[in-house]
Amino acid sequence: MTKNISKYLTRYAEEETELIADFPSTQCFTYSVVIPAYKESADFIQRIVNSELIQQNCLFIVVINQPDSDCNTQLQQHLFQHCLTTGQLVWQQQSLSLIILKQSNSALLIVDRFTQPIPEKLGVGLARKIGADLALALINKKQIKSPWLCSTDADVQLPNNYFTIFNTLKNSTVAICFNFYHYSDDKKIHQANFLYEQALRYYVAGLTYAKSPYNFFTIGSILAFTSNAYASSRGFPKRSAGEDFYLLNKLAKLGKVNFIDDCVIKIDARTSDRVPFGTGPAVNEILALQAAGQDYYYYHPHVFECLKEVLNNFSSLWQYRQKLSLWYDSQQEIVCDSLKSIGLDNFVKKQSDATKQQFDKQLIVWFDAFKTLKFIHALREQGLADIPLQEGISLANFRLSIPIKFVAMSNQLLPLNRFT
Repeated sequence: MTKNISKYLTRYAEEETELIADFPSTQCFTYSVVIPAYKESADFIQRIVNSELIQQNCLFIVVINQPDSDCNTQLQQHLFQHCLTTGQLVWQQQSLSLIILKQSNSALLIVDRFTQPIPEKLGVGLARKIGADLALALINKKQIKSPWLCSTDADVQLPNNYFTIFNTLKNSTVAICFNFYHYSDDKKIHQANFLYEQALRYYVAGLTYAKSPYNFFTIGSILAFTSNAYASSRGFPKRSAGEDFYLLNKLAKLGKVNFIDDCVIKIDARTSDRVPFGTGPAVNEILALQAAGQDYYYYHPHVFECLKEVLNNFSSLWQYRQKLSLWYDSQQEIVCDSLKSIGLDNFVKKQSDATKQQFDKQLIVWFDAFKTLKFIHALREQGLADIPLQEGISLANFRLSIPIKFVAMSNQLLPLNRFT
């Protein structure tokens, strides 16, 4: 593991990791949590300070950042100054500040990436990568004990059992997604977030129904992954959104991605313009649709039936690799057209000399989370148009799972018969 991580740190890590060479040798931690923060109040820092997690020897790496398209540093400056009041500043090296939290064995490692802003196109992906790379460097120095890197956001409330799961995971597991729910006291925002969360759960439930190996949530605030797998995948992609999706897509090719059902993260339901797409912009869109009395449309459930059929029929693809047209003859026309549009023919051609074992392995790697999404979009373009989300849920041959905590907290805001 150390050789793999050392190679990553030498070739691919961000420049902030060079400063870790002078990190105080007396400061050692069991866990690490990475939190990017842009346009955030200090409330989430207070949540950390008031939580039981600070008694569990954790280093919270907070990357206070902003894009170079934003010249106003006021919010970021205020957050940085607040962090300095939470404990004792014991080390400072250029953009890094280490603060030992009061009455605890945990600390904040604050990264200043607002004085030197992040290029807008690299966005939150670079912010997460800086934080994770720093944690990786400290793991390599044996100053963080756990090999697991935790990724979350400033709008979450981590449960008290957050770290306990790492003692139960098998060696084949390279990443986990915690269960989650969104909540707001504002009824309209809560309902819009609930609708978007239903869409997320509908999509993953559909992938699970189809028996896709890429049936996981891609939400940056609910992730954890092993340091070795992170290094092998070359870290978070440096992009303004979707960095969680692309990292998990790479990690899933290295081992298992598990869903942790009984450890539930609460996420503040809110609107946002911090990223070009994702939860915040989707909620803005839903609020606009609701204000206009319009439905929120999402994938037709039949796309998952088609996906299930394809994944099942992939088992016979190898034997038809020299006569692909015969394999296509056994598929629905819409499925054939969609597979051709995403490049299945080229894949099969390149694998013409492979053994069945090699072919099947490469097929699953090729038909990954991204290709699966492209296939679903191709089905939509071929005629399986989106329908109102609630109609899709009612027609689907699978059911959604909503955390009990969410139902209990939401019964004053949403009618219970809306929970599936």
